[in-house]
Amino acid sequence: MKNSVLKKTYWWPILILLVFLIAGLVLIRDYGASADEHIQIDGGHVVWRYLCMKFHRNVPEPLKDLPDIHEFKNGYYGQAAVFPTVVLETLKGFSLDSSTVVRIRHYWNFFTYFTALCCFSVMLSHLTGEPRLAAVWLLLQILLPRIFGDIFYNDRDLMLMSWMMIFLSAFYLFMRRPGWLSSLAAAAAFAVAVNTRIFALTLLVFPFLYLLFSSRRKYLLLFVPAAVLFSFLLSPAAWDDPLHFLPEAFHHFSTQQRALDTNNEAELLFFGKLYNETNLPWYYIPMYITVTTPLPTLLSALAGFFSVVRMWTFGKLHNTQIERKLIGAGMLIILIAVPAVGILFRLTFYNGWRHFYFLYLPITWLALEGFRFIWHFRSRAIRAAEIAVLCISFILSAAWIIKAHPYQSIYLSPLFRERWIGKLDRDYWILSTTECMNYLLENVPDKPLNVVDKYAFVEYAEVSFPPLQRERFSAMYHSAQPIPYDYLFFNYSGWADNEASFDYYVPVYSVERDGIKLAEVFQRSHNMELSGADIVGSAFGLSGKDDVMRIADNDFGSSWYGSGPESLTIHFDRAVLLESFEIFPAEGSEGFRVDAVSVSSDGINWTSLSHEPKGSNGTAFPRIETSWLKLESQTENPGIREILFYGS
Repeated sequence: MKNSVLKKTYWWPILILLVFLIAGLVLIRDYGASADEHIQIDGGHVVWRYLCMKFHRNVPEPLKDLPDIHEFKNGYYGQAAVFPTVVLETLKGFSLDSSTVVRIRHYWNFFTYFTALCCFSVMLSHLTGEPRLAAVWLLLQILLPRIFGDIFYNDRDLMLMSWMMIFLSAFYLFMRRPGWLSSLAAAAAFAVAVNTRIFALTLLVFPFLYLLFSSRRKYLLLFVPAAVLFSFLLSPAAWDDPLHFLPEAFHHFSTQQRALDTNNEAELLFFGKLYNETNLPWYYIPMYITVTTPLPTLLSALAGFFSVVRMWTFGKLHNTQIERKLIGAGMLIILIAVPAVGILFRLTFYNGWRHFYFLYLPITWLALEGFRFIWHFRSRAIRAAEIAVLCISFILSAAWIIKAHPYQSIYLSPLFRERWIGKLDRDYWILSTTECMNYLLENVPDKPLNVVDKYAFVEYAEVSFPPLQRERFSAMYHSAQPIPYDYLFFNYSGWADNEASFDYYVPVYSVERDGIKLAEVFQRSHNMELSGADIVGSAFGLSGKDDVMRIADNDFGSSWYGSGPESLTIHFDRAVLLESFEIFPAEGSEGFRVDAVSVSSDGINWTSLSHEPKGSNGTAFPRIETSWLKLESQTENPGIREILFYGS
């Protein structure tokens, strides 16, 4: 009877994996390109270019203009885990469209994670002799909303977790059957994990514990040099100077890179307050993990902590179960040591705990140990309560994953959601920009789409669109628009409020989930806009050029250029009520920084006005009726494409 039940429970993890596989294949197309994907795609191309040059092969034409691997901004990032997608590109001579490349990478990310789940669940079934425990672990691992979407597009943090699972599965096989082949398999998996993120070096805790507590140590003599060799071979950036590469890479990832990217000025939203990334509270990572992980999982992990400690101090496990003790101890060490090192050495954290998502693997391991520990209580009531709590947690997580799709990364535990929703970084991965672009594609047919982006995220998201759609967009930083663009995108990540406003624009579409805005589309408002061609009678500057009228001819293709500090005088053909104007810079000039504004009714007697910036190119002042307007600037190389006036 017992064997019959055991055989039936083997179907539980298989069924869960099958449902997950089908769901993943259905949902995968709903995820556009994330913030870092275009950089990671370039990283793979840079590695291939380097390999071609290293082995004296012709560099494919599309890759010839890429930088050398040692000059590439992200050259320290290893590409081994996703390099098969680059190999697929070689079959087409790197002629695949970026949208196809993104889709291939998403499938690769998903299937890698799915393979890792399969390997780890088989290991758990074999280790515990209870496949139903593997089923519980699978649900814990899959139904964490915070990382659900990352499975498809996060080819760093989730790929690291995947290869950690693959390594532990291989290392378990090595512990069960020590030999040269199992040792090489574990070493290869370790090398890929380290190549993905250097934090994978923490996996060395498992061979170290095996060395201390196992009597069959000789095969580690192969694991160590093989792991070093494989790590070296998978890191072309290290080939020319391997001794300096590792410490430089660690320094780059822990502090330097983010400092270079943000000039140490980036701010993070943490519990409703903005913090400079270099001065985050010490509890940033522990609290982020706490509020974004379901409470039953954390409580089970806490019970598992005591179970693992008890196992080592009082347990009398049979020698054949030493693997469970070693893996449990390693998981506990990683979970405690990694955040502690980050806190003590003030590593640069940013955008939540995504760089530490691999810590969720120790959490789920301990949660499973906690579940097993509580399950062995004799009280049926306790067992029933445990099952009920976990089932409710799984149902709530699954429901939220569906509700928030595809923005699962904004998840907060129900215990903290009402108070802290919107008080932490929101859509860091800028997936909502894809939805904003789709909105315009669907609602503004057959027209070029000029978009200014507060953070220039359009260039990140557009790589997932096919060429005909991508070519419709012309994107520019909000602070540097050369003409009045029709639309503006705003991403609310890092924004403490649920509302944003921009001068000269009105909101027309919002991306919202769980009561908070993730992104918004603004359309340019022409309310109170006055046509310069209709109201300007004459204009002249200090240079005395006869082309000054170009600044108000409603033609953004012509420009006026001054020489040195300038003063522009504009005469309206009638008295107008003015309250602001926008000056768009001429190409190749420094624009026209307004240092003084004066008005006059007769062109002789002038009144100076207080003024302030408005929008990216505008200047505002108290509403006033005037027939003359004088603008003074100390800009060395002034140039104006057009001036737009606002009033009545």
